[in-house]
Amino acid sequence: MVLVRPADGAALDPVGAETEALIEEARRRRRRRWARGLALGAAVVGVVAVVIVLWSASGARSPGAGTVTRAGVLPNGAFAALHVAGPLAVAPDGALYVTDVVRRDFQSGGDRVLVRLPDGRFRVVAGTGRIGFCGDGGPAIDAELSGVSDLAVARNGTLYIADGGRIRTVTPGGAIHTIVGNGAPRRTIAHGTPALSAALGSGAPNPLHIALTPTGRLYIATGYSQILRLTTSGKLDTIRAVVASGPLKGPVGGWGSIAVDAHGNIDVSCGPGGWTIWQVAANGIAHRVVGPARGSGGSCPILRSGSGGAIYMAGVTRVTSRRLVPASAAIAAVSTTINGQYFPVTYVAFSPNGTLYADDIPGNIGFERHQQLRAITPNRTRLLWQEDNPTPG
Repeated sequence: MVLVRPADGAALDPVGAETEALIEEARRRRRRRWARGLALGAAVVGVVAVVIVLWSASGARSPGAGTVTRAGVLPNGAFAALHVAGPLAVAPDGALYVTDVVRRDFQSGGDRVLVRLPDGRFRVVAGTGRIGFCGDGGPAIDAELSGVSDLAVARNGTLYIADGGRIRTVTPGGAIHTIVGNGAPRRTIAHGTPALSAALGSGAPNPLHIALTPTGRLYIATGYSQILRLTTSGKLDTIRAVVASGPLKGPVGGWGSIAVDAHGNIDVSCGPGGWTIWQVAANGIAHRVVGPARGSGGSCPILRSGSGGAIYMAGVTRVTSRRLVPASAAIAAVSTTINGQYFPVTYVAFSPNGTLYADDIPGNIGFERHQQLRAITPNRTRLLWQEDNPTPG
């Protein structure tokens, strides 16, 4: 409203002034309401966008979209046949990851990682089936792997792959990254070496093995003489294992598989003296749990963390501080035959509900007509997959 001064110079109409003030207040209220509405609308749009992004990243789509896992942990690719089963790992959601040893070479690992779906089929999670090294920063299903020797899964669903002379991760979004190793020929790693500058070698015949603690700390056994730990600053700490007394007094090494128990002890297989299991305390003091067994043959036994942080050797026995204790689930595995076939457990992994997954020796060893993948509980063993051995004995 425009206020007009009377010709006689009288004061402004007080009623008109009050009205103008009321109108201005109404305008201010309308502006505030508009602002609140716009803010609410923007918030709604933002929430919808976040939900769409998270839904897309999780892979929680229809099976036909080619990106579904048991609980959407990792996006994955096409259906695939499992040729030769190698290292295993189980995600917190229960999804079983299986290395597909495309090269059919027991010692050198494989170059694809598959996830087993609830219907028994497999989809590709990482690797194209071609041997090589490429794809960092992109989709893991488009990456080349040079030889998978071990797997582990963190609590957030990130998949860790020991791939030749590198440690690579597949994030919950499906991207692959190298976090340790530069692929150069293996040599001794100095304490504090930047992880991506570490020369960890090319894998076989002494492959890398990895283990994750409950808090997500990564440990690496180099296959020769060292135990390494990845720090939060992206460097590698060396863990010196020392025997305090006896004929082997002094530093020890020559490690195979590795696991970390609930008390922070590091359990490693092989070492000096042949086929053995060693336990390394937090202070670096090492003692032999069992062994040596010279001339026992085969590779170093695989160690895995089970319920409550207990460590198990190849699914057959539980590792304690001074001895090996038979595990009932594994006894069921090796004492029960399927199709009349003995089951020499090789690679193992535990699910959150305690189920033991295990596969046996691949076909080029020639013990049996078939290689198998089983799910094992104390009361039951189920055949999940079976393949004719390519070179039966």
